[in-house]
Amino acid sequence: MTTNEASSRRTRSSQPDQPPVDNEVNMHTLHALLTKLDADMNSRFDALASQMSKVNADIKGIRNDMADLETGVKHMDNDILEIKEETIPKLESELKDKIQELNASRLESELYSKKANLLFFNIPQSSASEDTENVLRKVLTKVNTAADDIEFANVHRLPTKSVTATKPIIAKFLKMKDREAVLNYISRAKLNIAGKPVVAVPHLPTAMQQERKRLIPIRNKLIDSGKNAKIRVQGTKVAIFVDKVIWKENL
Repeated sequence: MTTNEASSRRTRSSQPDQPPVDNEVNMHTLHALLTKLDADMNSRFDALASQMSKVNADIKGIRNDMADLETGVKHMDNDILEIKEETIPKLESELKDKIQELNASRLESELYSKKANLLFFNIPQSSASEDTENVLRKVLTKVNTAADDIEFANVHRLPTKSVTATKPIIAKFLKMKDREAVLNYISRAKLNIAGKPVVAVPHLPTAMQQERKRLIPIRNKLIDSGKNAKIRVQGTKVAIFVDKVIWKENL
């Protein structure tokens, strides 16, 4: 045996013995760890289940809200459809009727304010500074000497778009019987001045004047065809009468 081997043996024999491993203690520790892990996992699963339950409840609430929203939208669509198909047309009809009523009322007021007036056409203007009432009176006395006794509130000429056109005369009568008499005998007299017929017509609101102007060529065609046609004012309406019966344009 060498010197080194003897030394090694002495060293190993001098080390103390290691205590044996306690298997029972290790198993107890492992069991405790597993129990704690199981409890922790159960706690985590319970928390997750609770959260999932809450999420499901929230989803159910959202679905209920969506269902309510869809129901509300359907009701809103029905309301919009009702407004579009029933309410709006009804309001439009009522508004149209109201506008027509207001226009008729305005027309009646305007017609009333002009009822004492007559318009005279094709009476030449003597000068820029003429006495228009005197000019009109001279024309009227040619067909009826009683025209000297007529009382006027106002007589003047109306402007025209053309500078060469004869300006019509507008006369406001103080007495309606004088107005009616003049309108009657001027229409019968067939008085002409400078080759043009003197015409007297009621002073109508603009809308009625335009309608009368539109009806004139139609009336003339009816006269040319042998019919006894006249344009007359009936309330706020201007119409053609044939043999004292209102003429229908669509006939």
